Amino acid sequence: MRRQRALAGAAVAACLVADVWTVALAANDPGASGAVATLTRVSTDVGLRTATGGGTPEGQPAPQTPRVVDRGDGHLRPVAMPEGALRTATEGRRVRVGIEVEGGLPVEATDFAAAVAATLSDERGWQGPGVKDRVRFVEVPPADLAKGAAVDVRIALASPETTDRLCAPLQTRGQVSCHNGGRAVINLRRWQLGAEAYGADLDGYRTYVVNHEVGHSLGHGHAYCSGPGEVAPVMMQQTYGLKGCTAWPWPSATSG
Repeated sequence: MRRQRALAGAAVAACLVADVWTVALAANDPGASGAVATLTRVSTDVGLRTATGGGTPEGQPAPQTPRVVDRGDGHLRPVAMPEGALRTATEGRRVRVGIEVEGGLPVEATDFAAAVAATLSDERGWQGPGVKDRVRFVEVPPADLAKGAAVDVRIALASPETTDRLCAPLQTRGQVSCHNGGRAVINLRRWQLGAEAYGADLDGYRTYVVNHEVGHSLGHGHAYCSGPGEVAPVMMQQTYGLKGCTAWPWPSATSG
């Protein structure tokens, strides 16, 4: 009897650990007056599978839920992209990019910089032939950023509390990302947990959120789903839901 109670308790705890909370706003724009944030629970059975011995091959570590902290140290530090990671287009409008990461986050700053570089370099992205912008991204090195070098967009990973501060007066409420004052602020909560629209595809969501916020820096406003089954435009607020569209993280409308 005691053993049965212990097993039941472990299963309940696993379900609680596996609950992920994402945000849905009543208004389309987090900066709109009167936008109200509500929390929607997205359940996942990863923890339960681990607790019951299923879902993880023998000899391999159990999957870990990415860690989120509400606050870091409040200071953004310039970070270099890995050498050769940013592939700059041969033509197009020059856009100077700097990477920043807040101190005290449970994320390797170089991993974030590498992921951003891969997104900006992809041919389906803003540099690619499938979009009208035809920009070419150029890295501003950390030493130059620290000295006040000119930059067109800063792409920063920040804790939820720092995101709220950097995004104000936009209302991110510790939950979502923004573009404000020439800075694409990526909320650690979304970077680590993704959003319901992308399900388990965390890499896809990370690609989306970088492209979306950088899109604002290039002058793009929000777009909307054109109809059920259509590809969601990257400037749609996919974090809040797809409205019948299918998730798509790239500025290019197709994968071809």
